[in-house]
Amino acid sequence: MIKIAFDVMGSDKGSKVALEAGLKFLSTHDDLELVFYGDETEIKAHLFALKKYKVDPVRYSIVPTNEVIDVHGSILDVRRKKDASIVRALEAVKNNSVDAMLTGGPSAAFIAGAQIIIGNLPGVKRSGFMPTIPSNVDNKVLLLLDAGANLENSPEELLQYAQMATVYSRSVNKIEKPLVGLMNIGEEEGKGKELQKEAYKLLSADKSINFYGNLEPRELLVGKVDVLVTDGFSGNIALKTAEGAAKSIFREVKNQVKKSIFRKMALVGMIPTFKAIAKKFDYKNHAGAILLGINGIVFKSHGSSDVRSFEATLRMTYQAVKNEVLVNLVEGMDKQNHDQEN
Repeated sequence: MIKIAFDVMGSDKGSKVALEAGLKFLSTHDDLELVFYGDETEIKAHLFALKKYKVDPVRYSIVPTNEVIDVHGSILDVRRKKDASIVRALEAVKNNSVDAMLTGGPSAAFIAGAQIIIGNLPGVKRSGFMPTIPSNVDNKVLLLLDAGANLENSPEELLQYAQMATVYSRSVNKIEKPLVGLMNIGEEEGKGKELQKEAYKLLSADKSINFYGNLEPRELLVGKVDVLVTDGFSGNIALKTAEGAAKSIFREVKNQVKKSIFRKMALVGMIPTFKAIAKKFDYKNHAGAILLGINGIVFKSHGSSDVRSFEATLRMTYQAVKNEVLVNLVEGMDKQNHDQEN
């Protein structure tokens, strides 16, 4: 059985949404057990209200906690609030009592907690957020990192991101030789600031990486590469811009259709097409991000996650465990460290 710790406290929409996602996911995965971390009274009340899902109670358990770190909390609360749900869930990963954890709690506390409690993989300089982004190519996604765990990164850190994401892509997405791009303002080798120029040299020289070259942000969704590395500041802006653009386009389509009865009539035959596009590019279906580089499988969902978003993050967490991502990352980074020493 796969066992995942689920911190159901600290997200914007409350614990009931997270618990409903957990029960729905459990109902379709017989090899999974969830451990819910949070206020026991609140969790039990919500589980009773959600009894329509008819999940066998042996498939889940509750670890009661008395503290919560919400969006208004400080990263210092990771040390101050020893009984916070997010802290206890991270400790469960550290102690190997679960295979992975996820939370919709605040990013700052999650990152700080993961680094303090679990720590990075041996030799890894910095961990980074890696979300999955859909593309115009069917059944192809993009792994983008760092997407906001750090404001600044070094060329060596971008190289390590590429190495780790290559292992992840092989393990989860089953791509034998993932194509890795470097986000930049132009395709030419000499483009960008010193960070991009130096990172380009390192990525080109590493034989373990199938390096594509520079990729401009406007090609984020076209499916040219499997992995795209960048500093956390630029990656976060690119990710949020893509999410915002998708929302705006769908909103504008609705506004334009409403302006004419003829457009409404024409839309009827196109409804399946628009539903398929909306499903593909709705960020709620790709809401989670792994904190790659941590010596454990830890995922963060959007703070504003609804049931569908939490389900998406649960799916990503489950797949990471199922495909032995951590084992493969440890082996892959050990090899990189050994090669560097020699």
